[in-house]
Amino acid sequence: MSDTEWVKDLPWNEYLICSLVSFGLVCFAGLMSGLTVGLMSISSLDLKIKLETGTPIEKKYARRVSSILHDHHLLLVTLLVANAAAMESLPLFLDEMFTEIITIVLSVSFVLIFGEVLPQAFCTGPDQLKIAYYMTPLVKIIVVIFFPVSYPISKILNWCFGKHRSYKLNNDDIKALVSLHTNMYGSRHNLGLMKVQVKMIHGAIDLRYKLVKDHIIPLDKIYAMSTDTIINKKTFRKLVKQGYSRVPVYQGNNRNAIVGILLTKKLLVAEEGLPISEIVVNLREPMFVSPDSSMIQLLEKFKEGKSHLAVVREDDGTVLGIITLEDVLEEVMKFEIYDEGDYDEQAKLNTTSLIPPSKEKAPEPRRRTIAGSIDESLLPP
Repeated sequence: MSDTEWVKDLPWNEYLICSLVSFGLVCFAGLMSGLTVGLMSISSLDLKIKLETGTPIEKKYARRVSSILHDHHLLLVTLLVANAAAMESLPLFLDEMFTEIITIVLSVSFVLIFGEVLPQAFCTGPDQLKIAYYMTPLVKIIVVIFFPVSYPISKILNWCFGKHRSYKLNNDDIKALVSLHTNMYGSRHNLGLMKVQVKMIHGAIDLRYKLVKDHIIPLDKIYAMSTDTIINKKTFRKLVKQGYSRVPVYQGNNRNAIVGILLTKKLLVAEEGLPISEIVVNLREPMFVSPDSSMIQLLEKFKEGKSHLAVVREDDGTVLGIITLEDVLEEVMKFEIYDEGDYDEQAKLNTTSLIPPSKEKAPEPRRRTIAGSIDESLLPP
């Protein structure tokens, strides 16, 4: 079969023109195809992350690329229309040089290999953001050229499907993403998260949905003191044995009437033999919280520094129990926090070590306290 049956007889200058135009159309179609996949696959969330934590070069790239991704449908339609125009024009010029069979074979081959596979692989590779950065000025020009066609179509898409919105992860997605990064590169690399870090992040996320009423210490299980309790060595020993640094104080015999929080360390300067209601040590004002409050709301109250212990109370004034800052932190960290007393079966503290023996008579004026006689001038006014 002779060559003339496959190639049409044309002057060499027309062959040259048609060949150059066909080559340009393949390159343009490939560029549009690659940019369509490359730009559309760049997440706005990824760009925001680059703008916040990226290197100066990455921030520069992300800032320029963000300028053309704000109108998602307009960019998509523009690139697709430009790509379609190039691919549909290619067979027209190939048909001027070759027969129909050769035109179809060459058109399909060029479009598939050089117009789809290679450009898309290149534009979605490791330099995806860099390529998008350098192609942004050209894309802006193409948007202007095809604007009369692309704009009406993009508006129809916005009306049918709504405007494209930046994707944000919900709490479950964030937890899953964090879990996937647990020691993802092994212990030999300083990358990924430790399991304890993952637990803490999960706990912090879940804290918003946990309620105070599910984590309180019931009123019948807490150690509290009445305002009528007499402060003496026996009382102090009992407090030390309990091992609490803060003790709720209630009015008289009514355990629902909590009037304050006693810091046990302040009893060292309290005068012995007086009831709590008459000692010079001021009680901390109790912090009340609703049982339906979330743990995150409680943590915000604890951040104010007013107290590390909150009294859980119903709207009608009924006290359900207490909850401490330690309880909140345990929910965040997802493990128990133990102090020295938790490791002891019984707190066997030598309280007499807190009362230094006095061999000489204390000078006047002095006050008799739990910690021994103390000069009046050392006491707070």
